Amino acid sequence: MTPTLPVRRALVLVDPYNDFLHPDGILTPHLKDLEEKGTVQHMTEALHAARCHNIPVYYGLHQLWNEKTFNGWKHLTPNNIKQDGMKFFQEGTWGAEIYKALEPDSANGDIVVSRHWNSDSFENTDLDFQLRQHEITDLVFAGLTANTCLEATARHAFEL
Repeated sequence: MTPTLPVRRALVLVDPYNDFLHPDGILTPHLKDLEEKGTVQHMTEALHAARCHNIPVYYGLHQLWNEKTFNGWKHLTPNNIKQDGMKFFQEGTWGAEIYKALEPDSANGDIVVSRHWNSDSFENTDLDFQLRQHEITDLVFAGLTANTCLEATARHAFEL
């Protein structure tokens, strides 16, 4: 009989930026059902529940944009092209800050991992390394749209 390991859960918040979540965010007009579905409220509730139960929180954040971000790139993805054209998550701007109710809390031990370039919070980041170092076995994901960054990140997690 194989011994079972204790479950160590974590919450992974994916791209909780103002440009996505705040009514004045650059991308908010493209996310019409954000308010209708209560996305921000649900993310806030998940974060509050995690903290109340001492569940660690990891932040999977998208790479920030500046005028030189994609200089010299030969193979931009559709996401890279959109970011370059719309200038969302622009370095040093309010839109690239984490939404106020979802900010990391160092007292809770929240971990902001290195930033991802496309949809997957694992690809080219240290998320897997951080989770393994803290012996996390189960993940709960919260973010914007299930068919992009959340799905890509969850699918990658399943393969690990």
